[in-house]
Amino acid sequence: MKIKIRSENNIVLLDYIALILILLSSGTAYFYLYHAGVTLLTLFVFSILFVAKSRHRFNKNVFVVVYGLLILINYLMFSYDMNLVGDIIFLTSTYFILSCFNYNTFRRCFFDVTIALGFLSITFEILYLTGIITPVLYGDNVTGLFGHYMYAFHAFGGGLWGMSTQLYGIFWEPGIYQMVLNLALILNLDLLDNKVYVPFKKLKLLTLLLVIVLTRSTTGYLVLGTVIVGYFLYKSANSKMSKLLAVVSMIVFWAVITYSSVVADKFSEDNASFLARSNDWIALSQAIYEKPFFGSGVNMAVFDKIAQKYDMHGSKSAGLLLQTAEMGVFWLLAFYYSLRKEFKKRNIRLPMFFFFIAITFLGMGEPLAYSPLMLILVLPFKDYKNDKNFIYSYSNI
Repeated sequence: MKIKIRSENNIVLLDYIALILILLSSGTAYFYLYHAGVTLLTLFVFSILFVAKSRHRFNKNVFVVVYGLLILINYLMFSYDMNLVGDIIFLTSTYFILSCFNYNTFRRCFFDVTIALGFLSITFEILYLTGIITPVLYGDNVTGLFGHYMYAFHAFGGGLWGMSTQLYGIFWEPGIYQMVLNLALILNLDLLDNKVYVPFKKLKLLTLLLVIVLTRSTTGYLVLGTVIVGYFLYKSANSKMSKLLAVVSMIVFWAVITYSSVVADKFSEDNASFLARSNDWIALSQAIYEKPFFGSGVNMAVFDKIAQKYDMHGSKSAGLLLQTAEMGVFWLLAFYYSLRKEFKKRNIRLPMFFFFIAITFLGMGEPLAYSPLMLILVLPFKDYKNDKNFIYSYSNI
C-alpha cells in the first residue's frame, strides 16, 4: 500500500512563476549577475501582485524584524548603498511570496521546477558535447566581469577559466546549482519513503542525484552525503533496514570524501579554490571580531578597508560569514534561531544536528546568504498543514 499525494487545488501557473523568480534571483548568470536590476524589480513587483491576488497570512518572524532593523541601522551608520536596497527587495519579496504559500505546496512546486531545470541542463550538456550547440561568451567586461559561455541562458563555463566539465545550469557557478538541488532534496525527503507516491518519482529522484553528481561541486557532495546519512539515521529509530543503510551510507560517504578527486583535490594545499575560500573564512572571521555588533556595512568603504587590511579574497565566498561581517552577529543569531523554528514547523526528516550542518555547508560555500534561496529556510509560510493542500489516499500503484 502506498500513500498517493495529489493537490486538492492544483498548483497554478502563478505558483510556478513565483518559484522561478525566486531561483532567477538567486545566483543565476544571465538574470542575476548580468541583469540584476530588471530581475530584482520583476521579483518585487510580482511579489506585491502575488500578495494582492492570494489569500495570505503574514506570520510573525524574529528574523524579519531583526534583519529589517539591521538594514535601518546600516543605513543610519553607513549611509545609502544599492546592495542595501537589494537586501530590502529580497527580504520583502521573499516574505510576501512565502506568506501566500502552504509549505507543502511550496516544497512540491520547488521540486517540480528544480527537476525541470535538471532535465534542461542535462539536455543542453548533451547537445554541447555532441557538437549540436555552441555556447558563446556573454557579459565580458560588463561591470568588470569576465563573462560566461552561455547558450539559452545556460552557462557552460566562465570567461576567465574557459569551458568547464562541471554542470552550471543557469547559475554562475556549479556551487550555486548544487544549493538549489540539495535544497529541493532536503525539503522533499519524504519522497525517499516507499509509501509516498508522486508521478515518475524514481526518475525524478535519480535525475536530482545525477545532476548533483554532475555539478562536481565539493560542497554539493558534502551536503548530499550529510543529508543521506542523516535521513537514514532519522529513519533508523523504527527500522532495522534503515540502521543498516545508515551504516552503509556512512561508509560510502567516508569513501567519497577520502578517495573522490572532487573532494580530495579541493582540500589540497595547492588548490587555488581552497586557498581562496580558506582565506575568506579567516579574513571574514577577523572582520567579525573587529566589528561584531552591527558589522562593517553592506559593501561600504568601512568594510572595504577591513577587507584590504586582512587581504580578503575578492569572491568573499563564505556567505554566512560575509553577511555577519556586514550586518553583525545579531543577523547570524536571528538566522539560526529562525532556522531552528522553521525546522520544527516543517517536520524535515533529518536529525536537527545534520540539518544544521547541511545548511551551514550551503551557507558557507557561496556569497548568497541574502538571496531568496537562503531566505526560504528562515521565513514563515502561510501555513504548514497537510490536510489543506494535500489529500492522502491509499493506492496499490
